[in-house]
Amino acid sequence: MNLERRLRSLRSLLLCALGLLLIFSCSTKASPQVGSETHFLRYCGAGCEGGMECLCGVCTKICAATADCANLGGVASCAPLGPRVTEQRCGAAEAGSMCDAPCLGDADCSKLSPERICADGYCREPGPAFKPEPAACMPPKLGAADLLILGDVLLELTSFAADFEQAAVSAGNLSAGEHYRNLAAGGSSLLATGALSIDNEYTSARASGAARVILMDGGATDVLTGQCAGMLTPDCPAAHAAVSGAEQLFARFARDGVEHVVYFFYGDPVGNPTLKDGLDLMRPLLKNACGRSLVPCHWLDLRPTFNGHPEYVAAEGLVFTDAGAAVAAAATYAFMQKQCVAN
Repeated sequence: MNLERRLRSLRSLLLCALGLLLIFSCSTKASPQVGSETHFLRYCGAGCEGGMECLCGVCTKICAATADCANLGGVASCAPLGPRVTEQRCGAAEAGSMCDAPCLGDADCSKLSPERICADGYCREPGPAFKPEPAACMPPKLGAADLLILGDVLLELTSFAADFEQAAVSAGNLSAGEHYRNLAAGGSSLLATGALSIDNEYTSARASGAARVILMDGGATDVLTGQCAGMLTPDCPAAHAAVSGAEQLFARFARDGVEHVVYFFYGDPVGNPTLKDGLDLMRPLLKNACGRSLVPCHWLDLRPTFNGHPEYVAAEGLVFTDAGAAVAAAATYAFMQKQCVAN
């Protein structure tokens, strides 16, 4: 009998212990410990938690090296704020670096959170972009030696450069008869590296002196000469090569001390659905590459200017007519003034 009582007592103790474990487990599941990475890169209108602070409109941390961001979802790195301040994507008072998650596409943000998307080169929650208070603008005066034009036939064989220069003369940047360096050429307009690349245009221009501002387009030649054979995804070799080439070009600009890149992207091609599909693939990839560039890169999408105006492009559907060149040049110069790149 004593043995039976002892066994019953032991069984009761085991059942109680098991019950306590279950209660503790259920309590833990009902009240999860939310780590700071849960709030990482969320818009900070309602404040930030987990020791984070509001920088450039999102909850994050100041950093000096990527190691400072190691506990933030495994995809964070230490990104300098300077380029984004210059691009007017962060407030003028922001300085130093912050933990951020650079990206080229939404898939790059999936490790951080299924809700994050790639917006201008960094993972963000969907929603309205952060709009900092505009800072006092002190634009540079862009003399003939200060600005360099690179790109394809839209800038080589149309009146775009002349129209742009006329806007600069009117603004007091150029004297009548002066010209900016224009190395744009259809035969060397691939973003992908190689003998026919925009990088070679830049090499030729760099031999005659440095530039403070680069005005460029690019991407259409890569689409036209490197068809993706129905694989219109970022994994298409032509798309991958173009984006990689653009990033290398931006890095080279940064090393050379270029102060600004103004990158305008095409309006929708008229009557050429294959080209449109290719440019629709390239547009967000190149915009994100521009957005995370170490040299401030100002992205201008010409679609709002060109939509509904087929008279702005020639018969092949993309190259500017005289009317289109004038409109594109005016839109580009006005954008540069708004971004404090030109007076």
